[in-house]
Amino acid sequence: MKLQYRFSIILYLVINCLFISKYVSRINIFYVFPVMVTYVLLILLVTHIYKKTSTKLANYKKWLIGVIMLSLFALVLLQFDINPNDLKVDRWSAIHNFLRNLFSGVYPYSAQTHLGGYGSPFPIWQIFHIPFYWLGNVGLSFVVAVFLFIDSFRRLYSFLQAFLGYILLLLSPAFLYEVCVRSDLMTNFLICAAIIMYFRYYNISLSKNTSLVGVTIGLMISTRLSAVIPFAIYFLYEFLNISNHQKIKLILTVAAIFALSFLPFLLWNGKMLLFFEYSPFILQSRQGHLIDFLLYIPIGLWLALTWKNSFMKYSLYTAILLVLLVAVTFCHNMCLNHNFNQLFESAYDISYFCMALPFVIISSSKLIE
Repeated sequence: MKLQYRFSIILYLVINCLFISKYVSRINIFYVFPVMVTYVLLILLVTHIYKKTSTKLANYKKWLIGVIMLSLFALVLLQFDINPNDLKVDRWSAIHNFLRNLFSGVYPYSAQTHLGGYGSPFPIWQIFHIPFYWLGNVGLSFVVAVFLFIDSFRRLYSFLQAFLGYILLLLSPAFLYEVCVRSDLMTNFLICAAIIMYFRYYNISLSKNTSLVGVTIGLMISTRLSAVIPFAIYFLYEFLNISNHQKIKLILTVAAIFALSFLPFLLWNGKMLLFFEYSPFILQSRQGHLIDFLLYIPIGLWLALTWKNSFMKYSLYTAILLVLLVAVTFCHNMCLNHNFNQLFESAYDISYFCMALPFVIISSSKLIE
């Protein structure tokens, strides 16, 4: 357990220190090291204080809920204080402009972002953001994701563990960056993590709830392809042990839900959906390399088959595979392009490491006891 905790907290620190390095260096490169050291010490201090005072904190639940509510409100104010059109990140406008086209009767996947690019999110993720579009800020979806993450964590373990998880989230420069630029990437994986924690809490299994799991996975794959990874690691062992009938039922359900989510857009403009050079399928698959799957598949199988019903191991193993997917892709591209010193340039989007953070936080916060 100590080794898992140390690895989890190191992974948490490494991901966040990447963001510190990238954005502090734009102010002054000589500030990077002292800021990183200060940040590491802050996280170690917070975890130490939590371990020493956790029994006393249990008596202040209402105050801790107040801290959560006030800090979320502050984050919302911070987000609204930033003009999204000034941002050099266009994940928010990929969703906003898609929905603007949709409600204007214009083919949604023809919408360009405020930076001139095209949106890659799949239909279910776009539809999920409709209420926030009506509120005038699709970035507000992070509030719902955080609430689901905390609530599922509370149910599966305890309120104090959920509170610590939230504090680690709040102290994450990567998370704060995602909120400020109205990015939806970490929001997507906070929801993935929450769904799996709800499955764990309510004992949702493939053998007893094949259709429910299939529908859920189908819907989540229709947010972005990488969302399948946490579910694959969680359910693979059980999948290998259920009947062939249930296996077929699961696969057909996932495929049907995924296909149905695209059907309206296929009927609307199938040529653009499938063959446009910036279609969502191409945008979501162009970053990786097929040869890299020779590494991903055996490692992914080993991780999926060895967490042995320990949810903390599952969380850590999921985070490892998500980090590996990004790191290997970056290294492969650096080798091809001979630009090893450009990690913090626009060619490499380090925010993809945010996919792993919810699972790193689950592993870290539960192991701090």
